[in-house]
Amino acid sequence: MGLRVQSVKLSGVGLKCSYPPFAAESEKPGILEVFVSEADLADFLNKMSPAGLKNVSVEAKGGLLHIRATKTVLIDVKAYAICSLRIVDAKQLFVDLQSVDIMGAGPKQLIQSQLDKINPVVDTTDFPFVARLNTVEVAEGGILLKGTIAPDS
Repeated sequence: MGLRVQSVKLSGVGLKCSYPPFAAESEKPGILEVFVSEADLADFLNKMSPAGLKNVSVEAKGGLLHIRATKTVLIDVKAYAICSLRIVDAKQLFVDLQSVDIMGAGPKQLIQSQLDKINPVVDTTDFPFVARLNTVEVAEGGILLKGTIAPDS
């Protein structure tokens, strides 16, 4: 996916993890927690460069992501966006634009179309184990995803 995660916590009955490559199996459904830091999310957005944005910074507060960035259009234009997160089909995490301010204007549809190009930012089908996402919290310092891992097949 290109998104670095700060930590992954797995727990379960008879949990077995191996590396390399990373894999996890459990006898019964287990618990999954994934934490993505503000800095890692900002790095991801800088690399993906939606709408040619640069100098992206992310702040997780009040249950939302506050994103600041710069876009150069002859001059540097500062942008400020507020985004929410949603889980789709217990497998994917999407970023949704709530509001945007670019030099006092609000081109929400333009920015959302750029976000759509990088969504989903997390997809459990890329994980080396079967997982379901149940909740997402904008926690202090980043995003905390909670879910379950499936037992051995």
